[in-house]
Amino acid sequence: MEEKRTRVNIGIIGFGTVGSGTVKVLWEQKFEIERALGVTVEVVKIVDKDWIRSRSIVIPPSLRGEDPAEILNDDSIDIVVEAIGGLEPAFSIVKEALERGKTVVTPNKELIAKKGKELLQVALQSGSELFFEGSVGGGIPIIHALKEQLLGDDIEEIFGIVNGTTNFILSEMSLKGVSYQEALREAQRLGYAEPVPTMDVEGFDAAYKIAILASLSFRTQVDVDQVYREGITALLPQDIDFARELGYVIKLLAIAKKDKNQLELRVHPVLLPSWHSLASVNGVENAIFVKSRTRNLTFIGPGAGGEATGSAIVGDIIEAIRNLKYSCRGRAGYNFTANFPVKPMKEVVNQYCVRILAYDRPGVLGKIAAEFGACGVSLSAVKQPVSVPDQLTHIYFLTHHTPESQLQLALEHIRKLSVVSDAFAIRVESGS
Repeated sequence: MEEKRTRVNIGIIGFGTVGSGTVKVLWEQKFEIERALGVTVEVVKIVDKDWIRSRSIVIPPSLRGEDPAEILNDDSIDIVVEAIGGLEPAFSIVKEALERGKTVVTPNKELIAKKGKELLQVALQSGSELFFEGSVGGGIPIIHALKEQLLGDDIEEIFGIVNGTTNFILSEMSLKGVSYQEALREAQRLGYAEPVPTMDVEGFDAAYKIAILASLSFRTQVDVDQVYREGITALLPQDIDFARELGYVIKLLAIAKKDKNQLELRVHPVLLPSWHSLASVNGVENAIFVKSRTRNLTFIGPGAGGEATGSAIVGDIIEAIRNLKYSCRGRAGYNFTANFPVKPMKEVVNQYCVRILAYDRPGVLGKIAAEFGACGVSLSAVKQPVSVPDQLTHIYFLTHHTPESQLQLALEHIRKLSVVSDAFAIRVESGS
């Protein structure tokens, strides 16, 4: 495409919350975008399988379609926005669009986490481009920062709150003292959680996102199946109270660290120091912390919502238009030149907060402490609330740093004690 081009046509595939948010931002900012780029920007086709449901904006019948082929087969369409989500048919649609030389913009984190490297290779071979700023952090421009501004930096770790649903639930539990189930129902009432919230509350969504962030940060292709994952469903209000007494808050973090040419990749609840920049991030906000050899950076912003993600998509569209206009597509590619192995979770060293449900009987603390000691786990603090003799009560232990394998072995032994009903561990992050 030569510089004399004065018009760029866009096709949208998928017109739910994100698709409609993207079109809304494009239309509201159309004059400013066109004035800045010197190009006429037109949405010429929007494809969705369901045009009956109501949306926040009205689409003229002339723009509506139901088959992605209407966009893929239209040679006049330069940029395709994939906003249907999931792996299929999204993968097939994006792959074909790239093969046809079209630029693709997508916020699809599962697609990028699982098929990103393959699709980027297709884009390279066909001379097209793939953009995915909206796949992590919604409205936070973290992808752009990692692929350009931080490309020359030596990133040591990146972690963050990357799921708004779980952050809202934990915020409700912390600020209002409600149970997980009560907080989940409120999130569902407000539209922050799906009727079946498994992808969010069990950490799948966060795992996709940290796989993408780790791939870009460490320039290696991360297999999302190698990301250790735990959700928030087992957390209790008492856990949050105990954390607060120690000067911590509980957050679901997605964590990627490079340690001696090995990667740690994990998603799980953590006790995070209350002084940390991420500790005060509440509600559906997202926050991502990047530590490099030379600096620490925190990115905070809306993690979800049609217009927030739509703004990220429009940012990608603007960059794509510039590249089309000046015939410089592929100028900021993604190079996965490294090949770091992933450290087995059992070798990861952490400090732990352990909650044990046990009977209040003489010698119980001694029996539990003995099992910790036998497995090489050193304790730094113990708390037992006021309880009723011979009734179940929660006892909290704070350990010193210890390998995951030793902690899990200790929990295995403790669960076998006749006086113990359950044992649960939450990892502690120093906060760097």
